[in-house]
Amino acid sequence: MAILQNLQEEDVEWRAPWLIPDRILYRCGKFDWVPLLGIWGAVGYAPLLVLRQYGSRQFMPTTHGLAQCEFSYRGDNYKKKVKEISQAWNQACRMKSLVVGSMTTPEYSEWRSKRINDNISEINSEGVRQMEEYLQAIPSE
Repeated sequence: MAILQNLQEEDVEWRAPWLIPDRILYRCGKFDWVPLLGIWGAVGYAPLLVLRQYGSRQFMPTTHGLAQCEFSYRGDNYKKKVKEISQAWNQACRMKSLVVGSMTTPEYSEWRSKRINDNISEINSEGVRQMEEYLQAIPSE
């Protein structure tokens, strides 16, 4: 445990050393990301968000509409969406990986500092009691 507490940023490698692709898949068809079809539904994946894993410079990605790519195989129009995604994979776009000194652009750093993490819900403190209110003294016999 002590070894993990003393880690510095330069001690961590952000990608698998055996995975050094020369061309990164970054979009399919008209999607600005890579739609992935699974056994239960589809999800959008934005490889440009994780360029650091490839040793490339990170920049502000296009994610507009990414959430709309996620759906399950039920309801209206899911077959149409599956067909659209399947056809998009015939137009996969790749870019050459570029290794540079600085891993981020100033624009990316600014975007990251302002972004909202909507995966973590805010705590509603209404009706919350202090921990001491839950604790009771039990007399010893």
